[in-house]
Amino acid sequence: MEGRIKEKKGIFYDVKNLLREPALLAIILITFICFGIFIIYPLGKITLIPKMKDWTRIFTNERMMRSFWNTLASSALSTTTATILGFIYAYSLNYTNMPGKKFFRVVALLPTMAPSVVTGLAFIMLFGRRGIITYKLFNLSVDLYGWVGLWIVQSIAFFPLAYITISGVLKSISPNLELAAQNLGARGFTLFRTVTLKLATPGIASAYLLVAINSFADFGNPMLIGGNYTVLATEAYTQVTGNWDLEVAAALSLLLVIPTMLVFFIQKYYLDKKSYVTVTGKPVSGLNRDIVSKKVEKILFAICLIMSIIILMIIGVVVCFAFTKAFGANNQFTLDNFKEGVLRSKPMRNSWIFSMIAAFITTIIGIVLGFLVVRKKFPGKNILDFLAMLPVSLPGTFIGLSLILAFNNKTLALTGTAAIVIIGMTIRQIPVGYRNSIAGFKQIDKSIEEASTNLGGNSFITFIKVVLPMMKNALSVSFVYTFMKCMNTLSTVIFLISPKWMLASVSILSLADHAFYGVASATAIGMMGIIFITFGVVKLIFRDKINIFDL
Repeated sequence: MEGRIKEKKGIFYDVKNLLREPALLAIILITFICFGIFIIYPLGKITLIPKMKDWTRIFTNERMMRSFWNTLASSALSTTTATILGFIYAYSLNYTNMPGKKFFRVVALLPTMAPSVVTGLAFIMLFGRRGIITYKLFNLSVDLYGWVGLWIVQSIAFFPLAYITISGVLKSISPNLELAAQNLGARGFTLFRTVTLKLATPGIASAYLLVAINSFADFGNPMLIGGNYTVLATEAYTQVTGNWDLEVAAALSLLLVIPTMLVFFIQKYYLDKKSYVTVTGKPVSGLNRDIVSKKVEKILFAICLIMSIIILMIIGVVVCFAFTKAFGANNQFTLDNFKEGVLRSKPMRNSWIFSMIAAFITTIIGIVLGFLVVRKKFPGKNILDFLAMLPVSLPGTFIGLSLILAFNNKTLALTGTAAIVIIGMTIRQIPVGYRNSIAGFKQIDKSIEEASTNLGGNSFITFIKVVLPMMKNALSVSFVYTFMKCMNTLSTVIFLISPKWMLASVSILSLADHAFYGVASATAIGMMGIIFITFGVVKLIFRDKINIFDL
């Protein structure tokens, strides 16, 4: 009873404080209203629109059910493979003294600078029926299309995501624990199995979930290289563009969410049952993790080298096709592909402008959400936190289709406009800006803001004059990373674009599908160039004080 009274007093006190700060109250209300319109309403719409007849049609349709099982099978294969490769790569770079680690780190991040469909495009150019390696060098006609090709392409396209996630966890493991295990006689595989692998489990599970979400939602690679091996994302797209059957497409997208949510809850249930706390005292400064034998180190080096060669081959063949008339058949140097795919490309301009706008909006939303959730007390704070992180667990195709269903009406007609594309990009990346801002706030002593309040500043003035200047590095990281993800997004916007508002990532898929490999490659190189330039400009402005990826 006493606890309930305290809780009521707490809520009453929080509301009373909010009424004293109209600006803060207005921001909270506007935030909830925006989330209600652009997240809750679309998700509710896509959930409720399929009727029993639509579900019956899906479960009795052989092609659609085959797409469902294909999605589960291909995603399980590619997610497992990508996570294993990511772990091996991260472990090699953090637990060995192999040469060239800086080089390996840079190479592993290159695929993140381009849409994942570029990997599929490169594999077609290298290993397809008329591929540079299979046909030109060995006179083989290899059928790359199907589940095997999709498995290989997705594994390579998404392994950098696993590497980045797992590497961050491995770096945070206290060397003291491994040193203690060594002092107790643990060596080699025993040390790896009983200490390192167990402590890396949260990172492995997070990486698996992240790759699974991207794999389930992957649209470009299944469309480009899947052939007759259909998956839910491509089947939903066919239902929209071919039949304009939004109800069945919505049901298929809901089926896409089920395995994602299942993986998420399994991960959460498994990790919540165990403890992975590693901060047990002051770490040993400069401790060298000498736990890998020279023989194992050579094997790990070979694996990293092979992965790096494959990635460089992917980037290399894209560059070769971009700068030649028809690489392999006519190797004459040309810039015509760049003129058409970059300089004269409206999709490229749209991608750049939309990504800039979405990155700016996402960064502002992220910092505001972080400030509210970390620094303020108000009713519904946990709900706001949940809504801010919800998009990270939803496939991009699901988000895009939900926006189409929600805003394809007379009341708020946004379909076919630039606004709905930007909204889709923003919603998909809100968790990125939000997590970065939370990390930034945890590094700032709360007493600094309290000092501003004691001097008469309200929450709004404190936020503008105190918080924002101290959060500029977190803001810049959020902006650049979000810009990169928005430039490369495909699954989220595939339902949102129109002929007037085409994007470069979609243009690459269309060009590759029609065998215009030169222009498609030039477009991909142009996108990577824009991302590198943006990153360089931000680094220059902040004088190397930011680091998107820890190289």
